[in-house]
Amino acid sequence: MQLTSLLEEAQGATPDRRILFRDQIAPFGTRAIEGVEPWLTSDLLAAFAVRVILRVGQRGERIAAAKALRAARRRVPPRVLGDVEWALASLRLAAKEAADAEKAQAMPAVTPSAPVQPYYSPVARRRRR
Repeated sequence: MQLTSLLEEAQGATPDRRILFRDQIAPFGTRAIEGVEPWLTSDLLAAFAVRVILRVGQRGERIAAAKALRAARRRVPPRVLGDVEWALASLRLAAKEAADAEKAQAMPAVTPSAPVQPYYSPVARRRRR
């Protein structure tokens, strides 16, 4: 399906059926973000738009999604502001987990070396009395 037809169907769907379009719209990446950004000011569509943008970010367009959500803070209806903050926190957590996983893969495994023998000096030590 084309993105424009998916957006039209999602816009006309009832709220309980609208979420079914999220995973169909998200693979379009930044084009999906651009398609739902105008909905961020709508009382009916803002929460859905936030979830689409979050899913796009989870699918690899993290920077574009975070940028769109940060810009949306000033435009969304007050009841959706919590959703925007939640989505941004989710993206930050996903980015941190991805960085940790990448760091763990980049670090070579630690292999134990041969045991080190203690050094004994040939010089006698003085005993204390």
